[in-house]
Amino acid sequence: MTPDEEAIAEKDLTSSGLLALVIAGLQAEAPELLIGEAVAMPDCALAHAPASIKRGLLTKAHEARGADFILGLGQFIKGIGFDPVLHVLLRPAPPMVMAGKFRRFEQFTHSRHRCDVTETENGLDVRRYAVSGPPPLAAENLLIAGLLKALLEEIGCEEVTVTTGEAPFAGFSLHWRRFVQRDVTDPLGLAEKRGREPLKVYGVDETRPLARRVVTLLSGDLGRNWSCKEIAMELRLSSRTLQRRLKEDGTSLSTIIRAVRMREACQLLTGSDLKLTEIGYWCGFSDSPHFSREFRRALGVPPVLYRQAAA
Repeated sequence: MTPDEEAIAEKDLTSSGLLALVIAGLQAEAPELLIGEAVAMPDCALAHAPASIKRGLLTKAHEARGADFILGLGQFIKGIGFDPVLHVLLRPAPPMVMAGKFRRFEQFTHSRHRCDVTETENGLDVRRYAVSGPPPLAAENLLIAGLLKALLEEIGCEEVTVTTGEAPFAGFSLHWRRFVQRDVTDPLGLAEKRGREPLKVYGVDETRPLARRVVTLLSGDLGRNWSCKEIAMELRLSSRTLQRRLKEDGTSLSTIIRAVRMREACQLLTGSDLKLTEIGYWCGFSDSPHFSREFRRALGVPPVLYRQAAA
């Protein structure tokens, strides 16, 4: 890296949960690599942690143990229990939908690193890059490849393999033999809360049959970037018929999506200890500024003040 690139990389932020995953993996599988390192488990009540710590640990582990070891660290995601980000990523949906959520996760949690994902037959092709400054290191790319492999296995992909090619592994592919979608879970009991607070005057009347079907579908996986075509297909309607019938009911798909997101955000802000970034991601917003902007536009106050007022 050039001095300027090093300065940029030093200011990077990453997910505190991802750093915790790396540390937990090293503690379990290679504790000797942590000797002499002034590293503490990050406070996961905070959304971000210095990316330089994660980068240093991964580089050291990569040099000592090799690429397969870094790929294997992703498997530790399976043992952490409930996590709001994981809950969104692991909602029952096809692999490409999960990959889209992962791309949005990076926008929320990493200051520079992103990935492009292309769907293939029983597979995904991934390209890692930086929006500015130096590109991700080989070990960082391997970690993401291993993490995506574990996530694909968790949503129902069987016999997942990773092909990384040559260092720095900025392009890699994941393939699976078949995909069997898993069941839905509701660890925070939000279905009951939605039932107690149906949408009637806020953007949509949920008592109308079609609106109720749309609201139920969206609420089941609000972190998914639903398109009109996808929703219409799930409801066995054409896109034009869906839009026309919603217009006849005095609403629109964009209005319903906004109303469902706001209801979920309000319920999580007042009924959970989730961080603002986690709530924004959970509710399907593209990044933290988008969440704050849309929340303020809808309710007149930012999310943090809404939570304080309800305390």
